[in-house]
Amino acid sequence: MVFAELGLSSIALVLLFILGLGILILIIKLLILFIPGIIIAAVTWYITQDAFLTGVAFIAITVLMIIFKR
Repeated sequence: MVFAELGLSSIALVLLFILGLGILILIIKLLILFIPGIIIAAVTWYITQDAFLTGVAFIAITVLMIIFKR
C-alpha cells in the first residue's frame, strides 16, 4: 500500500523529473558532439564566407566524430 500513501501525483512528479533529467543529459551530450563541427564551420565561414562550404565542413566533421567515436 505504498502507492496509496504517496499518491499518484507524487509518482507522476518523480517520473516526469527523471524524464526531464534524461532529456537534459541527451541535449548536453549532443552539444558536446557538435562542438568540433561548430568550431571548424566557424573557421570555414571566417575564411570563405560561403554557406555551402560551411555546411559541408560541419556535416563532414560531425560524421567523422560519430564514426571514429565508436
